[in-house]
Amino acid sequence: MSASALHRYWHENGAGPSARGKAPFALVTGSTGGMGEEWALQLAALGFNVIIQGRNKGKLETVRSQIHKLAPDADVRLLVTEATVYPNPALTEGLAKLLDEPDVRLTVVISNLGVNELSYPKLDEQSSESVAGIVLANAFYPAEVARICLPHLKRHEPSLLVTVTSIGCWAPPPYLSPYCGTKGFDVSFSRSLHNEMICEKRQVDIVCMVPGQVSSNMCLEPVSRMVPTSADWVKAGIASLRSTWWTPRPGAVVVPWGPHAWGMFFIAWAPAFMVNAIARSKVVTMRDEYLAANAKDK
Repeated sequence: MSASALHRYWHENGAGPSARGKAPFALVTGSTGGMGEEWALQLAALGFNVIIQGRNKGKLETVRSQIHKLAPDADVRLLVTEATVYPNPALTEGLAKLLDEPDVRLTVVISNLGVNELSYPKLDEQSSESVAGIVLANAFYPAEVARICLPHLKRHEPSLLVTVTSIGCWAPPPYLSPYCGTKGFDVSFSRSLHNEMICEKRQVDIVCMVPGQVSSNMCLEPVSRMVPTSADWVKAGIASLRSTWWTPRPGAVVVPWGPHAWGMFFIAWAPAFMVNAIARSKVVTMRDEYLAANAKDK
């Protein structure tokens, strides 16, 4: 395969002697499963070298093996960091050191990592550590990744920074308040940085990419038109970033999966009381099913 789908970010701009003639690198956070793993696999299949991040080195090694089966020539490097801690020298020092390697030319960052409590707990039943972990992983971590990567993305522009958020921050359901709050942060952070790059006349494309439900380790719903597989959603995500003569740069907010885009359209135009009622009904049903299934297992 070729990098034609993301040809805007496939170049040697700013390359030092060690990086000339080599494919550019893409960094993917949360790479050990679901959407993050698919981002890594599909970017490697397009010809990019990849830096994959996760907290479990063994799982990252497994993903690296899968990438090499698909793209034997890909240069795959590991960033082993925990996302739910602060301070985080494994991130701040480890990522900076990796990006400073002379043969690494970073042009794409996919900030995909996200954590949540899968049991739909009430807020006052969650521990302080659990809430802090969600906030650190979903809000601080992508902001810190962006801060560290931005000088490299500017050096090798045109370049791309995608922050994966959630449709849930436009229609926040119950029992997910820390998660939805952090995803709201990600949306505003990404849109503000998008405007900053325009004001600074930079060719760093900042994109807030919005999924609804996607079948993964964070969503156990059966696959359907409204719940695509991670592979199908990432394929649509890459297609939505394609540079063309009429849209040379991607938009600030992108909803790549068609049925999710229709959902966003409904949220934007339907009365708030109706949107809120649907969000409550959907998640209460999912919570009841989860609790019933776990009660049977005990």
